[in-house]
Amino acid sequence: MDTTIRTSLLVLTAIAVIAGLYFTRHLITPFALAIFIWLIIDAFARWLDRLSPKFPYWLALTIAILTVVAAIVGIIFIIADTAASVVDDAPRYGARVSEIFAWFGNLTGQENLNYATLNERFGITEKLQSGLAGFAASIQGVLGDLMLIAIYVAFLFAAQSSFPKKMDDLFPDLQRRAQAQKVGERIRHSIEKYLGVQTIISLMQTVVSYIAMAALGLDNALFWALVIFILNYIPIVGGFAAVALPCIFALVQFDSTGKIAILAGALFGAQFIIGNTIQPKMMGDSMNLSALVVVLSLTLWGALWGGVGAFLSAPLTVIIMIILAQFPTTRWIAVLLSADGQPDLDPNDKKRMSAKPSL
Repeated sequence: MDTTIRTSLLVLTAIAVIAGLYFTRHLITPFALAIFIWLIIDAFARWLDRLSPKFPYWLALTIAILTVVAAIVGIIFIIADTAASVVDDAPRYGARVSEIFAWFGNLTGQENLNYATLNERFGITEKLQSGLAGFAASIQGVLGDLMLIAIYVAFLFAAQSSFPKKMDDLFPDLQRRAQAQKVGERIRHSIEKYLGVQTIISLMQTVVSYIAMAALGLDNALFWALVIFILNYIPIVGGFAAVALPCIFALVQFDSTGKIAILAGALFGAQFIIGNTIQPKMMGDSMNLSALVVVLSLTLWGALWGGVGAFLSAPLTVIIMIILAQFPTTRWIAVLLSADGQPDLDPNDKKRMSAKPSL
């Protein structure tokens, strides 16, 4: 086939796939979340199963499922309790916002500066309502799909035992079957390690942040700890938001700038130290995505699937990269997406290739 025709077909296919992902997002996103929850539960259960030979897989799986269910129920209760608390304290927060604007007006020599004036000029309320409505819609959408996601997860576990037989039927040729299994293991290993490391890192940052927020007396510290935990799954932007949002709330609550500065320093310090020392050592090169690709994937998946897309942007891009690397026509795209130009090799293969024989 002519190169121009092949390239044109590739571009048209990409456009069709992107359009399909966008217009079917309400159908696909619950199933995508179900797959990742299934992977998390299964990986946790297999880890528990490996702890002791006397620990059966069914018991490990039961503990893993109950842990995830308890976490989801806890998240729902925290959100509901925080919403009620914010409604009760709204007058106090409103008075504090007026004080902040009055202080800023005196500082800049604009004595008539207040929230009403700025809102009339820049439409702050409308923008805030739009942003909060989008965030609330994302949360409400995920919570509303919880039952559907749970059903998907249950059927994934029910069908798990038949996956090897289906792989044999799909690939009768032993060589192709081995290659498909290798690709599947590469995808599974990358996603499991990413989700596992991100969960551990998020827990560490959440615990440190919660201790700092609770010690300083920040209202709804448990809710902000939950927000920090969730936002840390979103690459790059999530870390900044995890520091900025509690600090903005602290600005509304606290009169003392010292407390705000201490809180900002503690949250930023936790993000910076853990994110730049512990996380790289734990993550290694399992994702193998360049920094630019991470940012672009965050933008693209966020535009396609909203908050769910931003949450899953990195693992979804890794899956696409590994699959594209298996075909000569699209391998060049996978090479561009990868950080080291080797998109279809797992870390163990790279270590073996780079190992030098000793003297």
